[in-house]
Amino acid sequence: MTEFKFTYDWRAAGNDAPEFFHTMADLALHVGNVNLMKNEDIWSKTVRDSVLLSAYPLAMWLASSWWKLNWEPLPAHGVRPSADWRMAHELGAADHGFVWPHIIFASDCEFMQIWAVPLSDDDNQSVRYLNGLESPAFITLADFQRVAEDFINTVLSRLNALSCQSTDLSNLWQLIKEDNEDQESARYRRLEAEMGYDPDECPEELMNNALALEKKMGVAALSELAPVYGKSAMQTSLTAIEEIADSPGMVGVPAAKPCGASAAQGMPWQRAISAARSLRQTMSNPHGMINNAKICELMGIRASQFEQWSPVRRSYVAIAVPESGNQFKLIPRKKHPDAKRFELARLLGDYLLTGHINEQWLASTDLSTSRQKYQRAFAAEFLCPTEALREFLQDDYSEDAIEDAAQHFQVSQATIVFLLVNNRLISYYTDTRLPYHFSAWPIL
Repeated sequence: MTEFKFTYDWRAAGNDAPEFFHTMADLALHVGNVNLMKNEDIWSKTVRDSVLLSAYPLAMWLASSWWKLNWEPLPAHGVRPSADWRMAHELGAADHGFVWPHIIFASDCEFMQIWAVPLSDDDNQSVRYLNGLESPAFITLADFQRVAEDFINTVLSRLNALSCQSTDLSNLWQLIKEDNEDQESARYRRLEAEMGYDPDECPEELMNNALALEKKMGVAALSELAPVYGKSAMQTSLTAIEEIADSPGMVGVPAAKPCGASAAQGMPWQRAISAARSLRQTMSNPHGMINNAKICELMGIRASQFEQWSPVRRSYVAIAVPESGNQFKLIPRKKHPDAKRFELARLLGDYLLTGHINEQWLASTDLSTSRQKYQRAFAAEFLCPTEALREFLQDDYSEDAIEDAAQHFQVSQATIVFLLVNNRLISYYTDTRLPYHFSAWPIL
């Protein structure tokens, strides 16, 4: 797994307040083999492997953003993050007059994703950071938390050694540790963050609704849905989830056997591909077409009902609600035949992953949490196996061939391109250095 670490060498510099003055250091941040704080000092015209900054604002930013950093996901593709989101996920929010690199942190609930770009010549700063990441790095969430905790504790130890105690950082970090040590409090803080709120910022009525929903649908399912209907939802709220659950659906008893999260190792999409191939093997159909009737059979619903299905209202999520007798009420949201088919395959993948957990709802969204990544990769490989796709295309990756493949496998052209790019059969330009257009600080 990719390494993530801070390095620092304490220095005496400046004349700031004690907590800043005593924590001046030559700082560097390494992600894998890339030093994201390698910089050019514009005034001295020298290149350095570290930058002289105070560690205190960085530690304070990590602590003040702690819950949202760890549990608030990246907004859906095409949705520009709010200023509140950016304050908790962009390193530049550490501020205090220092120049920080352009780095974005966003958790998918299993891994911390890190994006970074170098500063351009026209940023008009005294320091120009030279390195970025060509694609996002993935750090296990546990490793990120360990490194961040160690850094904060190191800063606090430095201040204690210099008789600088009872700082805002020490008080805040003590509260975070107390919440972390209490399972109920930690879950409360996580749920606040998933909905986009800082600690104790969420309205009491909304939080009570969320906790009631959590008991009804399960912790894992609400973790997928809360970000969709939380603070960033302009015209919707958590009540929309119950409205969707109460609407008509397709009821059936899934025939597929859940495999659980530990069936394979690796990244979410690697586990999903393994699960899709394993299911096809049990069906004695490793590479052939999967028609709608077969997918419906696996989910325990009638194909005629599925093909006639149309959602009664616009929705941002698809869900499946467990009912008595091992039944699920499926409530998809897509209308286009290929999109409906892909969505049903996603819910099948979600059932294989989580269906063994009693009373847990299935949930499919546009977010990029670990669970949603799993669903998309499962559906793509299940409906359009990579080997079958290669055999169909016969090394012809033209636009017409991709269109023919999409029609043959009854998936979108975007799914075909996704599979080809991920298997390095074609190159497709997309700027993966940042998940959204980055505007310079200050953002408010």
